Amino acid sequence: MNNSETPLGTHDAFKNTAAWNSETSQMWVAALNLRATATDQIALRRQIVSLANLKHGDSAIEVGCGTGALLCDLARAVGASGQVIGVEPQTALAEAARQKITAEGFSEIAAVKNESAEYLSVESETAAACLAQTVLIHLPEQLLQNALAEMARVVRRGGRVVSCDQDGDTWTIDHPDRELTRRIVRFNSDQRYADGWTGRRLRRLFRVAGLRQIEVQTLVHADTEKSSYLFGMAERIANAAMEVGEISQEENAKWLTQLNAQAVAGNFFSSINYYICVGVRDL
Repeated sequence: MNNSETPLGTHDAFKNTAAWNSETSQMWVAALNLRATATDQIALRRQIVSLANLKHGDSAIEVGCGTGALLCDLARAVGASGQVIGVEPQTALAEAARQKITAEGFSEIAAVKNESAEYLSVESETAAACLAQTVLIHLPEQLLQNALAEMARVVRRGGRVVSCDQDGDTWTIDHPDRELTRRIVRFNSDQRYADGWTGRRLRRLFRVAGLRQIEVQTLVHADTEKSSYLFGMAERIANAAMEVGEISQEENAKWLTQLNAQAVAGNFFSSINYYICVGVRDL
């Protein structure tokens, strides 16, 4: 199979989260929770919250809240007099977010709705900000446009829409097999997201959605440990590429063996760029 002949997003694991079995659901709960603990991710969420420009007493909505890390940060930002709503269509992720809200002591001001980004059961012009973190990158074009329109609808005039998405082609990994690594990176960018170039497209997408005062900031997430999120991501992507025939079983085994050898020697390094885009709804 050739990546260039395969439609974008064909093997996106988030394309149909309703079909996940218990094992897959818990794997992603663990992966997202691990990602949330990374120093770079904590800094990324801090940047996202800062760009939302929330004040105590505000209301905020997070689309695709996952396991709830950003939702809790938003709850801290709006304070005890505010309100935050997380929207998450995947049942296990939504439940993990509810558990985190409770554990962090935000159950009085935060709630999670088990619904889709393109149909938000929220009144128009009610939120100070609506946010999405690594969600739009998994939405096919029409669904993405619908979700952005909904995000703009629910914020009040002068309110902010914020999306943070990675760019698949910016995934770097220090590996001795350059050509095979390039194939795996391309597979990830083209097939494991609805559109791996979403990060670089955000400014244009926000303009098309009618948002104004658009600003884009970049943050690089880098990992150096075998226990890190990007190491686990590298393993998942290589295995996924093998399962669909993008690389052979032998190529996968060799690539993972070399990857592990790098890590054992203390030489693992991987990074990916995240782009945070903020736009303001017209007054």
